[in-house]
Amino acid sequence: MSMKYLCITMKNILYILFASFTLTVKICNAQCRDIYGHKVECPTMDDSLIVYNNALKVYEYYENNPSYSKTRSQELMTKDEKRRVYELLEQALRMFYIIRREVAKLTAEEKKYNKETKPKEQYKDVTFKEYYSEIDEFKFYQRELENQIINLNAPASLYDNRIAPILINEYRNIDSNDIYFGDLVNLPLYIPVVVKPFLLLTSAELKVRNEILHILPSIEPPKEPKVIRHMVKRDSIKLDTFNISNGSPIYAFNEYGSGALIGFIINRKFKKIEPKDYDEYAVPSFAKKLLMDDKALDKMLRIKFGSYYLGLYN
Repeated sequence: MSMKYLCITMKNILYILFASFTLTVKICNAQCRDIYGHKVECPTMDDSLIVYNNALKVYEYYENNPSYSKTRSQELMTKDEKRRVYELLEQALRMFYIIRREVAKLTAEEKKYNKETKPKEQYKDVTFKEYYSEIDEFKFYQRELENQIINLNAPASLYDNRIAPILINEYRNIDSNDIYFGDLVNLPLYIPVVVKPFLLLTSAELKVRNEILHILPSIEPPKEPKVIRHMVKRDSIKLDTFNISNGSPIYAFNEYGSGALIGFIINRKFKKIEPKDYDEYAVPSFAKKLLMDDKALDKMLRIKFGSYYLGLYN
């Protein structure tokens, strides 16, 4: 039985890069799903950049803020754990409404008492719109899960239900001179380097990303393989571990782990799949974009293969 399509996941990356292939594999345009398993439109690079830029602001605010101390961190490993994050966000949204409704029932005398017992600057609560804001069918802003005290100085987190956070960090405000003193923050987080578009990653960022995602270290060829058969090691790895020979298929992956055949290595140069063959090889849109951008394509191949790669075929 012949296979017209073969979906590639992140777990296949090392095998694809370093194993010899004797058959041409046709890659499917992977169907994207949201965190709940529904078939959805795949996120674009712009979508990822939006999530990445917000993740930078949120992560750096709490990690670099002397008023806050990280007290706990939970890594989200399974699909169920990642789906549970969105259930927790929904619960927090309901609790925000319930708590504020009850607070609104306080008598004028109780409100006055509460103000009189606060010796420092009065804490100002947030509105529903400041706590939650929907952008589109996939993206929304929402603040932390613990929402009795909300720090308006902190950037609101942006979530995309097609891209799962990988951590829930807990932070506590330890600054007794801060109006948010005692604030407990439970925050689902994207790690910036993980959601940054794959093609924009530097070599150092790619290494950090792989460590966070528990992907085995990638093997790189020697920087100057003048005589390949005599090059025994780079970081104690033999060059022939690559098993890259003439005609070896090369794959590109988007930031969600979906893979696509984009061409072949011939005499250490890269030969693209031609546009007339896109349908035959089921080349998805993200791979077509890459194949049309020689600069981005060249950068990706140099990161992947170092000086083994000698450039693009014209």
